[in-house]
Amino acid sequence: MKHKSVLLFTSLAHSLDHSYIIVFSILMPLMMDEFSMSYEEIGLIGSVLGFFFGLNAIPAGFLSDRISSRKIASLSVLLCSAAAILVSIAWNKMILALFFVVMGIGAGLYHPSGISLVSKAFEEHRSKAMGIHGIGGNVGQALTPILTGLLASREVVPLFAISIVGLGLGWRTTYAIWAIPGLIVAAGILMFVKFKEKPVKEDTIPNMLKDMAKIPFDNRNIGILLILTSFQGLYFNGLVYFLPTIIKDVKFAPLIIAALLTTLKEGMGAFGQAFGGWAGDKYSKRNLLIVFNLVSTGALLWFFFAENAVFLAFSVAIIGISVYAFQPVQNSLVADSIPVTLRGRAYGLSFFTSYGIGGLAPFFSGLVAVTFSLTAVIPLMVVFAVIATVVATQIRDVKVTNAP
Repeated sequence: MKHKSVLLFTSLAHSLDHSYIIVFSILMPLMMDEFSMSYEEIGLIGSVLGFFFGLNAIPAGFLSDRISSRKIASLSVLLCSAAAILVSIAWNKMILALFFVVMGIGAGLYHPSGISLVSKAFEEHRSKAMGIHGIGGNVGQALTPILTGLLASREVVPLFAISIVGLGLGWRTTYAIWAIPGLIVAAGILMFVKFKEKPVKEDTIPNMLKDMAKIPFDNRNIGILLILTSFQGLYFNGLVYFLPTIIKDVKFAPLIIAALLTTLKEGMGAFGQAFGGWAGDKYSKRNLLIVFNLVSTGALLWFFFAENAVFLAFSVAIIGISVYAFQPVQNSLVADSIPVTLRGRAYGLSFFTSYGIGGLAPFFSGLVAVTFSLTAVIPLMVVFAVIATVVATQIRDVKVTNAP
């Protein structure tokens, strides 16, 4: 497979892009304790992070087409690293929220640029390349929760024949440490990714923005995909932000165990990415999206009713597989449905709905937790998953076209 450097560094950047969000979800209880925050308040900060994560995907898509996907991807990781350092020195919850806005802006630059770069470098076997990109991301994401838990927590947790001992560095030092790999990957993208792109510069900026705004109205499939990714994003992000806290406070597990189960979810996501990438090149993408969302619905219900460690672990594993299996399929379907000259902007819209609209999930989850209980967050995610399944039935499979 050509352009291995593209897959290597976009996978690393993809991993870190999500890792900075996952670090937040693991450290939520510690930040809540230090700043005396409620579920609603920490959920609002999570939604601020998530909304800007998604909102910035729109200019990122435009900039990827206009300037260079490679440069924008590198800038994304660099800004996330800077934001991690800022978060580590936040002195009150308002400043903390402000610094997470910076992180959301940086993280939001990655997906349209990184996915667009992969789609351009791999016109053939695109679903497979998307799957590999996702697997690389998931491997890193799987390591993030347990590494974060071990760095931050002082707990001693018996596990089988051994005891896991946290370093107890606290959430501030942990965030500062996570800035280091981002700086390395940002430099690596600029130095080692040599794929040559053809930025869209012959058109005027107003026309490019106008074309972007028309995409969901002129392209039925993209319009439905944007609705689908909104609801998928709501339950995906609800789990990303609140699953560790639910495991800790509802299932009564130590923070390190919550981190381990989150690691299980992200690790199994690599298998989901692999299966989704393989299946997307062979079978109906529409049918796959229906099945994966349906499986997610069932797994969420299983998690809700799970009363022992084995069932809890199995339900988390299936959730991890299903919520990541649909990603290479939907990303490939976006590319199949849109000319290459509009692809960065189409991904910008797609990731805005996934992570901008989907980024409202932490606030909704926090509100539900305060109004009803933390347990009620999972039924809310089930509702979003059911709606996503219904919307997926309206998608049409399309023939691949590489024409501009």
